Amino acid sequence: MSLLIRNTVVASPSGPHRADILVQGPRIVAVGRDLEAPGAEILDAEGLTAGPGFIDVHVHGGGGRTFFSDDPAEVAAYAAWAPSRGVTAFLVSTVGPDAAATAARLSALRPAIQPLPGSAEPLGFHLEGPFLNPIRRGAFPAHYLREPSIAEYETFHEAAGGLVRQVTVAPELPGALPLIHTIARLGAVPALGHTDATVPECRHGFEAGIAHVTHLFNAMRPIHQREGGPVVAALEAPDVTCELICDGAHVEPAVLRLAYRLLGPLRTVIVTDNLHLAGVDAGQAVFAGEEITVSGAHARKADGTIVGSVATFDVHFRNAVEIFGLDLPAAFRLASTNPARVAGVADRKGQLEPGFDADIVLLDHDLRVAATVCRGEVAYRRA
Repeated sequence: MSLLIRNTVVASPSGPHRADILVQGPRIVAVGRDLEAPGAEILDAEGLTAGPGFIDVHVHGGGGRTFFSDDPAEVAAYAAWAPSRGVTAFLVSTVGPDAAATAARLSALRPAIQPLPGSAEPLGFHLEGPFLNPIRRGAFPAHYLREPSIAEYETFHEAAGGLVRQVTVAPELPGALPLIHTIARLGAVPALGHTDATVPECRHGFEAGIAHVTHLFNAMRPIHQREGGPVVAALEAPDVTCELICDGAHVEPAVLRLAYRLLGPLRTVIVTDNLHLAGVDAGQAVFAGEEITVSGAHARKADGTIVGSVATFDVHFRNAVEIFGLDLPAAFRLASTNPARVAGVADRKGQLEPGFDADIVLLDHDLRVAATVCRGEVAYRRA
């Protein structure tokens, strides 16, 4: 099956340029002017800009579907909905209330970690917990959290069939550094997050293998003039990527701008931290057994704690363009190229180049999603 996207403007790292994109099966085979493909499906993208599809490495659900579930149909339904927001791949961010429940959840959801026609591709799991500092637990109930355990993580790794791609850990906890070594050895990215670590403790974590930071600023020790904590440690670490939630609610835009000036286009990763409420018109819901209230771009518990964002990825993308003053090639790097590297799929996703997966989002002049292609199939087309 062939698809020819005609008359688009490709947001290439070398600069936007008008081109056609030829797709055969799940891959891009050519990007250039006046391409021909007799018999191919034609998608006229006149007036639209094409970029690599968004990749969300920190998302708990959306469109009414949640990953805090043992039902693989929830993941599949989210994957079918996500292209309407420009998302073509994602990590399943989840955890259970205890070790047995987490292992059971990973085992139950494991069959969903596969590409389905016309849907965003689940790339694996992100374990946001249970090895988090209770002082910085954010919205997680305290009973979800435990001290780092190599044996416990190995159980999770086995239950997931080796499909854990990212693990959030507080490096200051007892046993965290050996666990970080193990996470990296078993093929996942250790990420610093939900932490009360000092700068030296963070640096020990980086030396042990931490290469990424879960939602910088949120659920971590804030900056103090005599102890910079995780924020300063992360911004100073030249090889560490950092997630930024760009919904305008989790982090004040001026703070986001300051972080981006230090991180630059190579180290910034846009994430949503979306709940199942993203894209759903609902004012009340339940998270981990607690009532939450939705207001604007975020959901809060009764005590005011932010639970997660309900602004979808396309909103975060538009916000990032405005807040950081980005051109579109740079914006796609933050939303696709860099996340592909974090998820371990940079060899096949995150670029509109021959040989890469045909994961493509087409945006109109207002940067709203007009169409999305997932592995060569038109998964969404705005009416």
